[in-house]
Amino acid sequence: MNIGFDAKRYFHNNSGLGNYSRDLVNSLIKLQPSNKYYLFDPSPSTLNLPPNTIAAVPQHNSIFWRIKGIQKDIEMHKIDLYHGLSNELPFGKWPEKTKKIVTIHDIIFRLYPNHYSVLDREIYHQKTKHAIKIADHVVATSQSTADDLLNHYGVQEDKLSVVYQTCGEGHWKSYSQDALNSFAFNKRLPSKFALYVSSFQTRKNHLQLLKGLKESGLKDFNLVLAGKKGETLIACHQYIIENGLGKQVIILNDLQNSELPLLYRCASSFIYPSMAEGFGIPLIEAACAGLPLAVNDIPVFRELAPESAVKFNASDEISIADTILNLNKMEKLDYSLYLEKFKTDYAAEMMYSLYTSLVS
Repeated sequence: MNIGFDAKRYFHNNSGLGNYSRDLVNSLIKLQPSNKYYLFDPSPSTLNLPPNTIAAVPQHNSIFWRIKGIQKDIEMHKIDLYHGLSNELPFGKWPEKTKKIVTIHDIIFRLYPNHYSVLDREIYHQKTKHAIKIADHVVATSQSTADDLLNHYGVQEDKLSVVYQTCGEGHWKSYSQDALNSFAFNKRLPSKFALYVSSFQTRKNHLQLLKGLKESGLKDFNLVLAGKKGETLIACHQYIIENGLGKQVIILNDLQNSELPLLYRCASSFIYPSMAEGFGIPLIEAACAGLPLAVNDIPVFRELAPESAVKFNASDEISIADTILNLNKMEKLDYSLYLEKFKTDYAAEMMYSLYTSLVS
């Protein structure tokens, strides 16, 4: 089978959508090496790919190639199935024999419209609507997102499946205590701390978490916020300074993906105050490290979080403060059984089963 992928985020995104693309594609390549895998992108960042993988660069490059025009290259490479990995499929006339599948990660732009500009909301809406319309099958990364698609876009249930995400290979490995000690020393990490991994966006709710820390009154509770810079970062820095939290809060904006498994394993607990997620890969990453988990009480986390996770109201500073007090007393846990449904091979097998059902 010749399988094509929208590889923009595979090559150029180092956060959620990029991680999803790389984790899934690389797992499929290992699981089914007899296929050919075409990664469509005008400027692939690396050509260090397995022998059965091709970086498919357009013959006639255009800034609109990914949106409209890619079909000529899909036809040239005789692609049996094309997977839009991040919420969209190209516009235009498709080769009749090519099956189309799209992963929709979330429709947060519909659920929290105030977090997006009018233009962005309309662009995301039109891309989502188009992808759902022309796709032979739609994949949601959680039942929560599947329910949102049914309610807001009327997706046919028989063309909608839920396939959970996994997390990067490094999170499933073991690490020596020496490696952890060296990492903690280099990053000047405290001996005990709660961790939150997320880019600094409004819906990620960093500022409310800081307010909850202040409300808790704990002076010996340390918090590490790790993630890409975003629109709320300056406000977080200001709040930390104005409220005397400088000795308790560390912000890390420059971590590599390869360093994240070490960071999780140096932590004592993980807290997830995000107001909206389609899935939430950090939840799985934290479970791989055995961290006690505290999550905002929203549908996707009710679905995905283990039973032992503490649930709180992330809109309420007192609820966050109470959660911080609980986390400070909790020990690490074994999530082996819980993690089975999120393992790399399991996700890849489910997705490949969908591929073969469409192409056969």
